[in-house]
Amino acid sequence: MAGFSIRSSAKWLRARCDLRPGWLAVIWTAGLLVSLAPPAASQIVQGQILDSGTGEPIDGTLVLLLNAAGEEAGGYLTNPAGRFSITAPAPGTYTLRAERIGYETISSDPFQLRQADRFGIRLQAGKAAIELEEILVEGSQRCLVRPGEGLQVASVWEEARKALTLQNWTEREGSYRFDMARYERELDEDRRTVRTESRRVRSGFSTSPIRSLPAEDLLTEGFIRPSEGGGYDYFGPDASVLLSDLFLDTHCFNLTLDPERPRSVGLSFEPVNRGRMPDITGTLWLDSETAQLDNLEFLYTWSPWPEAHGVAKGLVDFEVLPAGAWIVRRWWIQMPMVAVDFTVPGSRGTSRIRVVGIKEVGGEVLRYSSLDRTVVSEELSKGLLEGRVWDGLRQAPLAGATVFLSGTSYSGETDPDGLFSISNLPEGAYTAAFTHPRLDSLAIFSRGVPVSISPGVATTVTLGIPAAGADLATTCSAEELESGRSAVIGFVRDASTEEPIPGAAVKVSWSSFEGRLESGLVERIRELQTTTDSTGRYVACGVPPDTRLTVRAVVGEMETEPIQVLAQEGSPAVANLVAGG
Repeated sequence: MAGFSIRSSAKWLRARCDLRPGWLAVIWTAGLLVSLAPPAASQIVQGQILDSGTGEPIDGTLVLLLNAAGEEAGGYLTNPAGRFSITAPAPGTYTLRAERIGYETISSDPFQLRQADRFGIRLQAGKAAIELEEILVEGSQRCLVRPGEGLQVASVWEEARKALTLQNWTEREGSYRFDMARYERELDEDRRTVRTESRRVRSGFSTSPIRSLPAEDLLTEGFIRPSEGGGYDYFGPDASVLLSDLFLDTHCFNLTLDPERPRSVGLSFEPVNRGRMPDITGTLWLDSETAQLDNLEFLYTWSPWPEAHGVAKGLVDFEVLPAGAWIVRRWWIQMPMVAVDFTVPGSRGTSRIRVVGIKEVGGEVLRYSSLDRTVVSEELSKGLLEGRVWDGLRQAPLAGATVFLSGTSYSGETDPDGLFSISNLPEGAYTAAFTHPRLDSLAIFSRGVPVSISPGVATTVTLGIPAAGADLATTCSAEELESGRSAVIGFVRDASTEEPIPGAAVKVSWSSFEGRLESGLVERIRELQTTTDSTGRYVACGVPPDTRLTVRAVVGEMETEPIQVLAQEGSPAVANLVAGG
């Protein structure tokens, strides 16, 4: 991700967002894991973790082997029997630390390992006393750097720290394989609708492909940086960054609640004395019942453009696996897309920056499995769009229509009953539309319908060709219809190539009569003129209904054969013109 990285050959993935459409460089690699049996002279530490209250084994407990300096020398995630086995790298003095979410963290007494020793131990852990459901958050609480023991904020951080430690350990161990999807999309400025999206899927990662830059790099150089080719690179934190001493020394923490997340407790953080250094502020959200870490939301504290301050943000979703390991299941970073408006009053020019869209770069784990295949996940739940396309003019289903989500490659075709289904859709707000030869013949555009796609949910939508007169109000404005309650629509095409002709002048004329029958009527020719757009389509609004109309187009010095049509009130007439025939 932008800052969360795919690591290969010491290169880091990053996302760029600049004044023009950005690019995303992605390096994919399938890691190779070689399993080696411990040498005969190894020092082995084996044991079991039990619940102190029930005596039952505790699975999914991370047991770490620490050397005399307190540094990690090995680790193991206990199996369903609560057992573990760790190979020590060398003889020496060691300590075991065992931690599991919802249980107290326990440590053994120091013990000595000699050459080729086998050391056995049994540890008991009690349920953690913290009850996140009972936490009360006061509005006047202080933001604390490294909060001390006994404070609620310290207890919540301890549970979050366990999850982050487990996720970091799972990532380093490489004991799972992942099928990953990586995407880049553009959203409208309100973040509501997907304009465009591209997606790639790769399989076979034996280590998590989501990595951040080192904490020291991010915290000294910033989370947003100018890129060499122009624009800016955005970086985000992974577990190792959030756990680092440098991050904990430069950020303070406090508790927060959100009425929209009644089952969650938030551990918010913000930078301390960081000046104008591009940093992040955010919240780690934990389930108040299980104390499990759900996700991380964060914002960037600095923006390259003041007009876009507070726009860039990110999300990381965590998930615990059946065996107790933790992974990042989904993530994204959103960055502002900006445009520069120039004005030149007299000899002095001014410019204005405005946000014109949002660029989102993200990824998700579609499927995972342990290397021994004892744990295999179901594929990540996707959304489904289904519905019908209806021909309102014929009052019948429209077969053979291609339904699509605008700006993406997702599409489906209607069957003889006009029904369609598009599966495996990622979450998001899109615009559904369709194409069909009848749309061209009727000179009608398929106006998109907003749809919201959610994982595991079937969304239903009805699309169609409007009935006679149904779309006049959306074709012409009320002001345009003041002079006449109808319209003429159509295309102008080249006779030899059948290509649309943009910029053609279309003239609609009709006769009106003035005067009295007894004294004589005077015929007057009225004319309305419009121009085709880039697709060769035109709309002439404000013509009189129930009147014979003559329509022709002028392309350069050439004029098309005139077509006569009769428009009805509230229903546009269709006149497709051919130039050069």
